[in-house]
Amino acid sequence: MVTATKSKADAQTAPAKYHEPVQGTVFHGDGREEALLKHLESLPSLSAEETSNLSLQDRSQRVLDAIHEFGKGENRYLMSVGDTKGRQVEALVKEKKPKLILELGTYVGYSGISFARHLLELHPNSIYPEKWSSNTEEDRAGYISLEKSEVYATTARGGFKLAGLDKVIKVVVGSSTPNLKSLRETLNMPRPLKFDMVFLDHLKPLYTIDIKVLEEEGLVGPGTVLVADNVVKPGNPAYLSWVRATPEQKRHSLQAPRLTAQPPVTPNPPTEEWETAFHNGPIDETRWAPDEAEGITAEGDPGLIYTSEMLDGWDPYTGEKDACEVSVCTGRQD
Repeated sequence: MVTATKSKADAQTAPAKYHEPVQGTVFHGDGREEALLKHLESLPSLSAEETSNLSLQDRSQRVLDAIHEFGKGENRYLMSVGDTKGRQVEALVKEKKPKLILELGTYVGYSGISFARHLLELHPNSIYPEKWSSNTEEDRAGYISLEKSEVYATTARGGFKLAGLDKVIKVVVGSSTPNLKSLRETLNMPRPLKFDMVFLDHLKPLYTIDIKVLEEEGLVGPGTVLVADNVVKPGNPAYLSWVRATPEQKRHSLQAPRLTAQPPVTPNPPTEEWETAFHNGPIDETRWAPDEAEGITAEGDPGLIYTSEMLDGWDPYTGEKDACEVSVCTGRQD
């Protein structure tokens, strides 16, 4: 049956507006990320002397606040999940208690700090990435974050260290799709080990191909929680149509040939239809992979069943409405 999607809009107040909408402008990769790291490392409030007696939650919050404040400056907009969506995902982490979290798109580390900081409290006796051994039966926990840009990864690692999370988070640098194909080998993570939660916040056209690769590799499956950011702004109809589809709809879609050229882009629905849109099966874009997938194709695991809901929120700097799609894999239909 079609999985129901509901809005989980809390009684929230839209954040202050610090920037005009950035789509169509240069809003990353122009030096602001390097400048952010220098700024963070220069702040007395984040020095080891000032943070040594703080709890991990308070120490990490100082870093999050500093990142957010930096992003308010002129030409300093940052592509971060922000507070209104981020708090809801943090609540989900505390509710679901995942041990292994995968993030696609580290950027400057805001989301990594927000979500990974709860793992040590949830799983104090587990072994974290820095100390993972060749023993694949050890009680592992950790936050694995994939980032294409070495510059962004360097900035994020600096923030993780300041937040006291450098032993909890492991950053893997390189293009997401090929890295996902080899991730089991990279992490010494044989089947049936899989991730308990996946946070997607990288190049939007890669969401669908990358979730299909994760499905094929068995890195997601029953019990995994998928959280996809920016499904309203700028929107991601292809991804939504995949995770909201039934196994029958996905299998029917896969009978059609793969597309070698990008099909016409499906427009976003009217605001009032976000919750009911894309339940009629995977759209054409799900059978196409962008050049950034580096020639990798995947059909996914169409038998996986997801139930989805939207967590409403806003862009933390422009005040534009946005949302995360939360899809829980509840089982598999053979």
